[in-house]
Amino acid sequence: MRAQHIFLGKKLVALKTSLVRVKDGTHPVSSHGDALQLMTMKRPKRYVAKAHRHIPKRRVTKLLQECLIVVKGKVRFDLFDPLGKLFKKVLVKEGEAMFILEVAHEVRYLEDTLAYELKNGPFIDDKRFL
Repeated sequence: MRAQHIFLGKKLVALKTSLVRVKDGTHPVSSHGDALQLMTMKRPKRYVAKAHRHIPKRRVTKLLQECLIVVKGKVRFDLFDPLGKLFKKVLVKEGEAMFILEVAHEVRYLEDTLAYELKNGPFIDDKRFL
C-alpha cells in the first residue's frame, strides 16, 4: 500500500500507511527532509543488515512530528485546521501507522489498543490544547 496523503488545502499534514502489502526491501513513507523518518521494511529470513553505526551529525528541527504504529486495536485520528475546526477523521487499525507532520490532532481509542508512538526528541512539554 502506498501511503495515504492527507492535505489541509495544498499542504501535506499527515500520512497513513499499512504493513499489509509492503514490497520487499526498504521504502520511505515520509519525505527525505522530514524531522522524523518513517520507512517500511520487508526482509526475508536470514537477511542481514551489516553492522554499522550512524555518524553523529547536528540536526536541527523546528517541528515536532510523530508516528503512531498500531500493533493491536483501533484508533481514530481527528485532524483540525489552525482555527480548531475538524477537517478529517482517519481510522487506523492493526498493522497501520499514522504519521503526523504538522496538524492539530486528537486520538480516540476505539478498542483496547497496543501501539508504539515515535517522536523526534528531546522531550519538551509543549502541548497547546484547542
